[in-house]
Amino acid sequence: ERLENDKLNRRSFLFTSSAIATTATLLSQPSLTKAEEPAPMATFALRRAGALPLSTRNLPPSKLGIFLNFGEAFLYSEDASRTPGKDVYASFEYPADWLQLDRIMGGVQLVDQRNGDKLYVLKVKLPNGVDKLEDVPKAYFGEAIFNPQGDLVRTGNNIEDFKVLSSKMATPDEDNQSVNLNLPRRRLKVRYTTVTGNNFSVDRKGIVDAYEAGGMIYMLMTGSNAVLFDKKGRERETVEYISDSFRVTLV
Repeated sequence: ERLENDKLNRRSFLFTSSAIATTATLLSQPSLTKAEEPAPMATFALRRAGALPLSTRNLPPSKLGIFLNFGEAFLYSEDASRTPGKDVYASFEYPADWLQLDRIMGGVQLVDQRNGDKLYVLKVKLPNGVDKLEDVPKAYFGEAIFNPQGDLVRTGNNIEDFKVLSSKMATPDEDNQSVNLNLPRRRLKVRYTTVTGNNFSVDRKGIVDAYEAGGMIYMLMTGSNAVLFDKKGRERETVEYISDSFRVTLV
């Protein structure tokens, strides 16, 4: 009888220990009922004109060369439908000899064929729970722009690493035209490393100029060789001029 009691006590002990261990394991795991917020992903801001040639006009010559003014309406939605009160009109100035890439995709991507400088017009929604552009963590921009599933990477940019170097909101003193302040505007600088087809790492730096309209962030991003960018010569002056000229207004 004593032997039977010992066996029962041992089985009870083992069962209790197993139950405690299982409970502890379940408690240590993250809750499966709370859906995780997906990583932000920037896509090309789609032109209302789709794959048609860019709408541009000639500008008078400047010390940086011959520039064109681009200005078109962009869609808020992702499915080529209009969203009244949220679609925007965007414009900027860029060198006349820059080449448009991937026009069929309906976005804006331009390249300087001499030095590889590029510009992109991208968009991403405000993070959940954030209503103001100034409250968006600066890391959010980097995560969205360089997301492996985003359009910047999908169109051939193999990103090794990246970092948002600085961020500040525009103020009336920094904006030459009061119309720019109709929508919140923010300027960031980024550093990122791309890997070429020959497996060489190339450091690049860029400027991200961002506006917020109707819960969507519209961004013009430039990308330049980091060495030329830091030299603050003609290449740096050109991308700064492009970024300064970026305007976004509600349609």
